[in-house]
Amino acid sequence: MLHTGTLANDTLGLLKTLIPFLYSILFLFPVNVPAQETAHYFRWPVDGTVSLSANYGELRSNHFHAGLDIRVGGVPGMPVYAAAGGYVSRIVARPNGYGRAVYITHPNGTTSVYAHLHTFAPALEAYIRAIQYARQRYTVDEQVAEGALPVKKGELVGAAGNSGSSAGAHLHFEIRHTATETPCNVFSYGYYPLPADTYPPVIRNVAFFSFRQQDGIPYTANFYEHSKPPRRIKQTIHVPATFYIGIDAYDAQNGTPAKLAVNRVLVTLDGATVFSCRFEDIPFDAVRYINSAIAYEERQRNNKVFLKTYIEPGNKLGIYRDVKNNGLLSLPDTLPHAVEIKVFDDAGNVAAAAFTVQKKTGNPASLPAPETAALITAHDDRPTTIVKDGLSVAIPKGALYKPAGLFIDTIAGKPGGAYSSLWRIHTPETPLHYAMTLKIAADIPGTLVPKALIAGMDGSHTYSCGGQWKNNAVETSIRSFGDFFVTVDTIAPVITPAFAKGANLGRQTQLKINITDDLSGIGTYSGYIDNEWALFEYDEKNRRLLYTFDAKRIRRGRQHRLLLSVTDNRGNTATLQTAFTW
Repeated sequence: MLHTGTLANDTLGLLKTLIPFLYSILFLFPVNVPAQETAHYFRWPVDGTVSLSANYGELRSNHFHAGLDIRVGGVPGMPVYAAAGGYVSRIVARPNGYGRAVYITHPNGTTSVYAHLHTFAPALEAYIRAIQYARQRYTVDEQVAEGALPVKKGELVGAAGNSGSSAGAHLHFEIRHTATETPCNVFSYGYYPLPADTYPPVIRNVAFFSFRQQDGIPYTANFYEHSKPPRRIKQTIHVPATFYIGIDAYDAQNGTPAKLAVNRVLVTLDGATVFSCRFEDIPFDAVRYINSAIAYEERQRNNKVFLKTYIEPGNKLGIYRDVKNNGLLSLPDTLPHAVEIKVFDDAGNVAAAAFTVQKKTGNPASLPAPETAALITAHDDRPTTIVKDGLSVAIPKGALYKPAGLFIDTIAGKPGGAYSSLWRIHTPETPLHYAMTLKIAADIPGTLVPKALIAGMDGSHTYSCGGQWKNNAVETSIRSFGDFFVTVDTIAPVITPAFAKGANLGRQTQLKINITDDLSGIGTYSGYIDNEWALFEYDEKNRRLLYTFDAKRIRRGRQHRLLLSVTDNRGNTATLQTAFTW
């Protein structure tokens, strides 16, 4: 039997030696330990076998996916249950984003999130509906006082659906650290056992990029790609003096056709780690750094998504570990060298691809940089203001991920309805982290000034960037480069009911009305049935207003009068007066 005194005398020195080593291992490859025992603390929010259509860390447009997308058979209505006991701390209903969502705070320091719901549980529905009618608006984002809506583990929360910016019926589910609101990978924390996963990840494509700098501005070019590389590539890849690597990989999992996100990426050069990252604990205020983590130009040009080893100076993501030279690779000589890429999934399955690389003098893979004299240099670590005749562009500090040479000038082909020059503000292939302030001078008749806005052009498509009239110009904030001009929106929205006037809708559960706008977008709407305000939900992605018939508010078996008004973001209003029987 080991006595405590013996442990103290014989082992204390060993523990003091091991602690720094163990800390370094945990930092490089974190093993997350929950605040309290997690075994059986959480249940799955749906019954039956869980199948995923997306997981934590998936590379989405402008963000990393923050949780799990649980498949529900593609049809709204599957019951959703509280993952653990606690209290409802927030309820949201909105036409975009998470749509209908419930947040439950738990005693163990976590908050679970249930998003894109079709309906709320009856008690929650009554709670939020009372708020909506009191405020006479559909959109609600309500913080709920602790104890007002207690919830037991397994209690009904609602039904899975397709509300908000969802592309199909599913349950988006998250667990967040309550103190920071940061979503976590539930499998890394041991909150749930992994679904069956006997498949390794798939390395779909690997790209090699050249890197060079001219006048302090970095330039890159994709010079080599290999689709579905085998374990070892036989041919030697000739590389320039400096290069980096892009990896396109996904995880396969039993019971789902989805291409899921990998958990960790590791790159070695001659056996030494030069880059590693792990997708875990990404705060919401950092998710847009994905546009620096990926080869953004490739996504814009070719719709390919490569996670790159190169960490740009303005990239503040915390997912990286053990990165040498900011992920840029430089060979010390012209001899062959070994590059190996490994990707790991949540279950620890691994896929690998190995390449032989050799430097060839003369930078064979580098493309010449453009003449910087024609460009305006903007930096990632300081603000940049550019003023030209009729134009002002203010780019804040941190908006760029690396220094860039910006092209800014007027271009030919002024579109119809333009009240200004058509300005090319660099290229949309360069991402912006923070919004720039864009101001374009215009000559607009006084009566049209309230209708003025800045519009962007994407090919032949025109879209609104909004803006306000200030000192003979329109000023707006925008998070992308591109082509812009000043125009006006004088056309009211179009209202199209999905029923004939006087129609008998007695067998229907909802009244549906389509609404569209040609430019500035839907701003506000209000509906009245028999002169009483009615709760219409705006389904933004389908451009539709929905009223769910409520026998407590309108009487059955009678004809009812409907008055609906819809106003766009430039004050143009359309109205509909009609009748129906229900």
